Amino acid sequence: MHKGLLIVQLVLLLAAPLSLPAQEAGKTPEYPNPYRDMTHDMVLIPAGNFEQGCDALGPEHGAPQHTVYLEAFMIDKFEVTNQRFEEVMPDHKLRRSHLSACDRCPVSKVTWYEAADYCHLIGKALPSEAQWEKAAGGRNGCDYPWGAEFKPEEGKAHGKIKLKDGTAKVGSYPPNKYGLYDMAGNLWEWVADWYSPEYYFREVMYNPRGPRYGVMKVRRGGAWSDHPNGMRVGYRDWSYPFSRSYSDIGFRCAISLGPVTPSAKGQ
Repeated sequence: MHKGLLIVQLVLLLAAPLSLPAQEAGKTPEYPNPYRDMTHDMVLIPAGNFEQGCDALGPEHGAPQHTVYLEAFMIDKFEVTNQRFEEVMPDHKLRRSHLSACDRCPVSKVTWYEAADYCHLIGKALPSEAQWEKAAGGRNGCDYPWGAEFKPEEGKAHGKIKLKDGTAKVGSYPPNKYGLYDMAGNLWEWVADWYSPEYYFREVMYNPRGPRYGVMKVRRGGAWSDHPNGMRVGYRDWSYPFSRSYSDIGFRCAISLGPVTPSAKGQ
């Protein structure tokens, strides 16, 4: 008799709604969620051809100029910040660079593998070198995101300044034609490709992904302290992918999109 009563009471207790004193009735509690709204603050880059590279930069840094076709893709509007990165990898807060220390500053002192892991964990990937360059928005690889000349006094990018000044908060300078910020200056950005000076001499350039193997990974875009050449959209440089020592390399993420096939009528 008593056993049956206890079972009934237990069932009623489990069926009753939980009371959360800190939560208002009818509201869902909000928690930090780096996976929510995955495409928020991303920009769509349409499919098509573009001119990659710049003959004037030489074979190590961007020659020869060549035509590349890319499928459509999306890319982050901003460089990944300390705050966003640490929502996924909180231990980074202990080693923030003093040159990029604020929450809204671009994250640095991350290996290529940590950058790639972060993008993967939130459903994205590092952009390919070709994706990054197309998104940078120049007419060709010799340009800057805004045009052919670099004039610091015009305030187009955070670059060619004193080393001690460090980075600016993301989005502090005007966007390029696609609406992307800091594609020149602020921090270099890791991209997916292994570095090879011979890769640009390939004949096939359809959604290129770089060599299959390598020692160094490509970085793009220049940093706050770099010579203006490093901020040309076609300028390529390289760094050791296992090092956390770089205070001038950050990253942003991308999502590759396949060709869009219209649905058949009536389906």
